[in-house]
Amino acid sequence: MYFIPMENKKVEKKKKQGKSLTKRITGWLHLWLGLVSGIILLAVTLSGTMFVFCDEIIDWCGGSAKYVEAPANVKRMSPEELLVQFHKQVPDRKAFYFDTYKDAGRSFRVASAIKPPKDKNVKKTEKPKKDRGPRGVFAYHYLNPYTGKVIGSTKSYEFFYVVAHIHAQLLAGKFGKTVVGIASIIFFVQLIGGLILWWPKKWNKTTRTTAFKIKSGTKWRRKNYDLHNVLGFYTLLPALFLTITGLIMAYEVLTNLTQNVFGGTSDAHAIAEKYEPQYDSQKKALSYSDFADKKFKEFPEAKQFRMSIPRNDSATVYHVVAAEFIGLKSLSNGKSMETNKYTGKEIIYPKEVQMYEVIEHMNFDLHVGYWGGIFGKIFTFIIGVICSSLPITGFIIWWGRRNKSTTKTKEVKNIHQHRTKIHYEQPV
Repeated sequence: MYFIPMENKKVEKKKKQGKSLTKRITGWLHLWLGLVSGIILLAVTLSGTMFVFCDEIIDWCGGSAKYVEAPANVKRMSPEELLVQFHKQVPDRKAFYFDTYKDAGRSFRVASAIKPPKDKNVKKTEKPKKDRGPRGVFAYHYLNPYTGKVIGSTKSYEFFYVVAHIHAQLLAGKFGKTVVGIASIIFFVQLIGGLILWWPKKWNKTTRTTAFKIKSGTKWRRKNYDLHNVLGFYTLLPALFLTITGLIMAYEVLTNLTQNVFGGTSDAHAIAEKYEPQYDSQKKALSYSDFADKKFKEFPEAKQFRMSIPRNDSATVYHVVAAEFIGLKSLSNGKSMETNKYTGKEIIYPKEVQMYEVIEHMNFDLHVGYWGGIFGKIFTFIIGVICSSLPITGFIIWWGRRNKSTTKTKEVKNIHQHRTKIHYEQPV
């Protein structure tokens, strides 16, 4: 009969006592929650990371169409005239906002969506034909403000619209939003669990080096482990911050709680309607040109003006933005406001409604990295890349240990069989 030496038993006992119950439970949860949510988290974090520089990419995609040669002594066409020209040249699309610029050499930009088919027999999901203009849901078109001619277009708007909806709901509507919300909660738990697993049992020179540094000259498996362990620790606080701001947007309960805590109100839209002007068919609305001129005077530093095109004539509130730069979901050195269409003046809402807008925009800016200009975007992008890598490096760690443990089990089994054979062949 073969007996395990007492020394080996002590070593085995020490190994079993190496991890506390808390770490063993945390390790089990960290593993299985990661395996269950890994692919979803990868899609969410990667799409969010891609969205960070959407404004710069969209602006770059505009290329030379963003600029025109301003002719001498020729007045620019009004926004209304340019919109008429746009719909004549691209009849299958409907404009929903436009951008005009103070610089005489900048083109007029129109954001539009494909009109739904008029034929009732045509399914809404059917893709538009090639002769119906640019394909896709959203697009930007650039017009020469002196001639009204469309001089360029980009589908980058549509691309980032899709990216944003992958991030928020995996392109699966309410169900997808629920899945992303649950995955975000799991990621929050994973981050806390990762910190518990990362925390050394004893602090000394060796553990500090292992915990805070990626060791050089190691094999790829150890390198992968360090990337997961060390980079995961350094991104912990920013990742928690991004997760919390995302959860605030995902869950109405958290949105309302945040609003109430910081002085906003959950009934902002209902309260705002009471302060908006009533429709009056006898009154004439200001022209889009009047709005643009008025806001450029109010905000001398503004170089760009954006105006949402009202859906119908009965709308009495125009949403306008005047700023140095206006992106897809951001602006710099300017203001976004609701205005009276008859007077062009900003509608002054109660303090709690104003705070609602401030809190909502601030939470979004913190989540996407718009809080610190280009530095905030670069920082958020790096954190996003690392967060996107965590499900991958974590899976590789699990896969490597799984195969390693299988190999070790076979080796131990062979050794045991060999020892048993020797035991029976030799007399005791």
